[in-house]
This record gives sequence, C-alpha cells and structure tokens, in this order.
Amino acid sequence: MANTIKVLSIDGGGIRGIIPAVILDALQQRLGREPYQTFDLIAGTSTGGIITVGIGTACNNGKPYSAKQLIDLYVQNGTSIFRKNIFTPERELLLPKYSPAGLEAVLLKFFGDTEFDSAFTPLLVSSYDLQGQLPFFFKSHKIYLSNDYNWPVRDIARATSAAPTYFPPLHLARPNQDETGVLDYALVDGGVFVNNPSMAAYVEARKLYPQAGKIVVVSVGTGDHQDKITYADAKDWGFVGWAKRIVPVLMDSVSEAVDYELQYLPECTYYRLQVPNLPLNAADMDNVAPENIANLQQIAKDYLATGKYGDGRPIPAVLEQICAELKSGRGSDMPGIGRKPAQQTTVA
Repeated sequence: MANTIKVLSIDGGGIRGIIPAVILDALQQRLGREPYQTFDLIAGTSTGGIITVGIGTACNNGKPYSAKQLIDLYVQNGTSIFRKNIFTPERELLLPKYSPAGLEAVLLKFFGDTEFDSAFTPLLVSSYDLQGQLPFFFKSHKIYLSNDYNWPVRDIARATSAAPTYFPPLHLARPNQDETGVLDYALVDGGVFVNNPSMAAYVEARKLYPQAGKIVVVSVGTGDHQDKITYADAKDWGFVGWAKRIVPVLMDSVSEAVDYELQYLPECTYYRLQVPNLPLNAADMDNVAPENIANLQQIAKDYLATGKYGDGRPIPAVLEQICAELKSGRGSDMPGIGRKPAQQTTVA
C-alpha cells in the first residue's frame, strides 16, 4: 500500500509569525512529537522560513527549537528586528525601512554557525534571486548532490525574510564546490512570488516521493487581514502611493491563489489553518508594540479554541481530524537529507 506523505507549509508575514508558532505549538502538544518526526517535508517563506529552519535543523545545541521557543524569538526580539527611531519615516522614502543589523544579530543569536546539512527532515525555504530574476529555493535534501546547496542557516533565514522595502537584499557569494566558478545571488523575500509555499511544497513532495499514494498538506497562515483597498483609495496612486502597498498586495494575492488550487488537486488533502479577519492594528508586518505582540498570541489562542474553519466547522474539531491524519508520523524513511545519500528517490 502506498504511503501517505505529510507536508507542513508556513506562510510569511513578519511579526505575525507569532500566529503560526502558536498553532504549531498546539499541534506539537497534541501529537507529542517534534514536527520533523511528523512531516516528510517542511516548507516556509519569510517568517515561515525562519520557523522552518528553527524546527527542522540542529540549531539549538544539536537539536531543533520547539514551536514554543520560537514564539519567544518573536516576543523577546521583535523590537530588535524591527528597530524604529525618529528617522524611520524619512529613511523609508529612499532606503529600506530597517537596517538589517538587528535582524542579523537575532539570527546569529538563535542559529549561530549551524549549517543546512543538519536538517532532520527535508526542508524547503523560498527566496527570489534578483540577479537571475528567478525563484530560488534552499533545499536541504539536495546537499547530498553537492555542498553548493549547503549554507549557514542564519543566511537562509536572512535571505527568505528580506522583504522588499523593509530590508535590503542579502548578497550570497562564494566559490562553487569544485572552484570552477562562483555562486553569486542577490536574494529577497520569497513572499514576492510564493508567500504561501504550499503549492511549491506539494510539487517538491511529489518529486521526492514519487510513489506516494496521498499527500497531506497542512498549511499554516499568519492571519488574513481585511484592509480593503477601494477604487477611490487607489485611483490616484503613483510610485509613492503603491510603494507601501505593493508588497502586501502581492503576498496576499499569491497566497489566496494557492489556497484555491490545492483544494482541487487529486490525491492531496489540504488543510488551511488561517486566522480570518485579522484586525487592522494587528496586520502590519512590523507592528512590534508590546500590546500587539500580546494581541497576536491571544488571537491565535482564540482561533484554536473557538475559531471556525472555512466550511464552518469548529477549529478544535478540524485539529482533531488533522492530528488523526498525522498520528502515524512520517510516511517515508527517506534518508536523503543533509549529506546522506538518497535511496529510491529522484531529486531535481
């Protein structure tokens, strides 16, 4: 009988990464297992990419962080990542809104010198290469092919979270493995094309596990905010007017398209855990006011306790169904992670 492959996908959304971290903590508590012991592939974009490497690599003294520990990353370090001062409004007119120094210091603190080849399960983290004008995916399961696919985890986290207008791109450059050329990338947040990486994760799982009879995708969002833009609002926007809006518009639109597509794929069971109607004061990617950080945690807890799924079912009932699907753990014993050789798989 063909195996059921389990996939976890985590959206981007800046400080709103608190929401998926709270949801993942609830799933972890219900299952009694680490995410890497449950999922055959974990994918993330932006803040979801940070969570992905946090729960999937040996970055915490040889083991992964728990989802609860990653909640603390946001709660304790949000103001360091998005450090505002009196010059911030003027700075964002000509430069990225934030210096990367705060973000990079937090990533160094949490991930140190951990490398991607320490992944405990296949990981997929999205970015976009400005120089090549192409999507760029960090794939831990390709490192066995070449060390060119191995990078410090903190660099991967920095690349996937380099949201245009918020942070500058990350320049990754080094000689390739056989020293015949140079790997040279200018990377920005993967959310510009795949803020909900569920479809990319599904396709990658199909390539990794071609014999899978079924793929279960659990997609965790950072909140659906309802800041509607009317015609009257947008009709006179030029470069400056669109500058603050284009990134959220792009990220929301590609995420909603993925939701639609995955619902109708054969041999795919798609669960979308997404807080609806996120209040406007909680929607900003960089709102790190203490009251908002507390509010995001409470919003996620309320969703888990009393929220409604897209079809009207109570979220606690949906969580029970999801955990029933996941209780058997990983559907594959694939060893093709890090530097270990893959067996009976095709990786492309």
